[in-house]
Amino acid sequence: MAAVPVPGEPALHLPDERALVVADLHYGVEAELLRGGVWVPNRARQRTERLLALVSQVGAERLLLLGDVKHQVPHSSHQQKRDLQRMFAALQAAVQVEVVPGNHDGGLRELAPGSVHFHPVKGVVVGNIGLHHGHAWPAPDVMACVQVVMGHNHPVIAFRDRVEKLHTAACWLRVPLVAGERYDDVGDELVIMPAFGELAGRTMNREPLRGTGPLLRNGYADLETARVESLDGLDFGELRYLMDLRLER
Repeated sequence: MAAVPVPGEPALHLPDERALVVADLHYGVEAELLRGGVWVPNRARQRTERLLALVSQVGAERLLLLGDVKHQVPHSSHQQKRDLQRMFAALQAAVQVEVVPGNHDGGLRELAPGSVHFHPVKGVVVGNIGLHHGHAWPAPDVMACVQVVMGHNHPVIAFRDRVEKLHTAACWLRVPLVAGERYDDVGDELVIMPAFGELAGRTMNREPLRGTGPLLRNGYADLETARVESLDGLDFGELRYLMDLRLER
């Protein structure tokens, strides 16, 4: 079984498991921006509607939220609590909801209904796919899967067009895995998911890259040779050939 990107969406479909996987929803980010003096419309309802539409589209019976379901840490604003409660209420009526916690998810278990299943931070194996958020070391059985999936990095690719306008586009990264002292047995490929939250994005083709998580920081995945794919399935080639594409004027 292979994890299949849903065309045009930052989501993976695991057909044999009837599962849909998304990462980095960041409910509550709008409230955090407002605390810093930046107002953007709250898109929590639309985000939940997108999730429900994707669940229906692929016929999923399981929805795996691969970390950073919430945004604000360590506190939770009234808006974040309300948005999460409404999201969980809507989703659990349609699908079994499961969470692999991320670095923003402290206190999420207390905000979620009892029907939501929480996996360990070190990840979970679903079929032959290893799933974890990416901020912590994954478990050995997760790393041993043929395909390992993580979020955390919110990858986007940036470039300028012929009139010098800067564009960014969410993308998938397919990164070769490398064995080492910590993991003797590793799979073939690490898939880094684009963020499902609309306001999350990190330019991957600009040096230096920081905060990428322990696997990438410690050389267990070869980020330079990662293949970059758009949400529509266009292959842009290896990341090392896309660095600093006229990003500075």
